[in-house]
Amino acid sequence: MSGTVRVSSDKPVAIVIIDRPPDNALSMETVADLAVAISNVERGSGVRAAVLSGASSTFSTGTDFREFHGQEPKRLLAAAQLGQDVAWRIEHSEKIWIAAVEGVSRGGGLDLALACDLVVAAEDARFESPEVGEGWIPFFGGTQRLRHALGKARTREAILTGAPITARVAAEIGFVNRVVPKGGALAAAEALAGEIASRPWPAVRAAKKVLVEQLDKPYRNGFLLEAQYLAQLLVDRKSGP
Repeated sequence: MSGTVRVSSDKPVAIVIIDRPPDNALSMETVADLAVAISNVERGSGVRAAVLSGASSTFSTGTDFREFHGQEPKRLLAAAQLGQDVAWRIEHSEKIWIAAVEGVSRGGGLDLALACDLVVAAEDARFESPEVGEGWIPFFGGTQRLRHALGKARTREAILTGAPITARVAAEIGFVNRVVPKGGALAAAEALAGEIASRPWPAVRAAKKVLVEQLDKPYRNGFLLEAQYLAQLLVDRKSGP
């Protein structure tokens, strides 16, 4: 890694910090660093959960479009594919990922937060999808994750107008789990991660698999996934450690 993402691990919880002053904008280098960080977390023996946050008082202002001015379209396509892959890996990780959001979670930063299993936000946090106003569209998977998080009507408004969503409104909609005082998001997310990591881990892991995989399948298949993973848990319990 080049140093724009920091990882620390106090088992069973890892902390992943985007650290690219002044606002943690996502350059291709930073997204590549994040991909390496995810791999480190995945390989971490004993790590069950990870908290994703930004350094200082900002989660991330999103993709740094200055990188792409005058560049070939294929460079932007490569950035989109890299960002989509990173968000997908967070979403489908066997670990539980929790976003700790202070300040702004914008554009690609919002996509990363939505890829996490849970979101803890400071009371002054805001979530924005500004790409259309800048001549782009969301491209780290935001069009799809926003639809699941906000519903059809709110997603279209958020993307087409770029209007920010406050932490309180986000909690009312249901894509923010907890709202905490300013400056307290990281500590609260770490505590929540520790709470989840202390629960029976095979059951937590199976529950996450069902919750995530059902998004990729028709509605009815979700019931089949429940039954399959429940059966596997019962087999594992019978066979013992």
